[in-house]
Amino acid sequence: MHGPRGMSGQGRMHVRGPMSEAAPRFIARGGIRFAILGMLKEKPRHGYDIIREMEDLSGGLYSPSPGAIYPTLQALEDQDLVTSTTEEGKKVYAISEAGSAYLEEHKDRADSHRERWQAQWGGGQAGESGDTLKDIHEAFHAVKSAVRDTAGSPDRLKEIGELLKEAAAKIGEIAAR
Repeated sequence: MHGPRGMSGQGRMHVRGPMSEAAPRFIARGGIRFAILGMLKEKPRHGYDIIREMEDLSGGLYSPSPGAIYPTLQALEDQDLVTSTTEEGKKVYAISEAGSAYLEEHKDRADSHRERWQAQWGGGQAGESGDTLKDIHEAFHAVKSAVRDTAGSPDRLKEIGELLKEAAAKIGEIAAR
């Protein structure tokens, strides 16, 4: 048995943006495990690299929390599916032979998780979809900055809040189509 965020994939995923509290689960149970193993099959990485790669693949809109990634890496290491070394003070993980065999043995599940990811986010930042996700990500940051800049002005903050409510309603209508 693993902790609340261990191998089960039950850790709270963070979707960047103003509507993150209502965000649905974007990675199915066990998906983090397969995503990490797949990334480590490409090349060794440290935990922060994995977080950044997942963020990049979603155009910056999705970022798994360290509380989801690091316990999963530790559990994978405990199960001998990954190994780790320390380089320049950072723990770097690599897939082990057992991890590669595990991925091959569970290829259908791994493919299913990858297909779910691609259906949600596309193939990453390449192409028009990736450019759009990047633009949305930048818009979220601009809004966040504007809210911070007006925190001392209740009237302007209220005006921004009303505008965001209208935009959220319109976005919801588009998403429901």
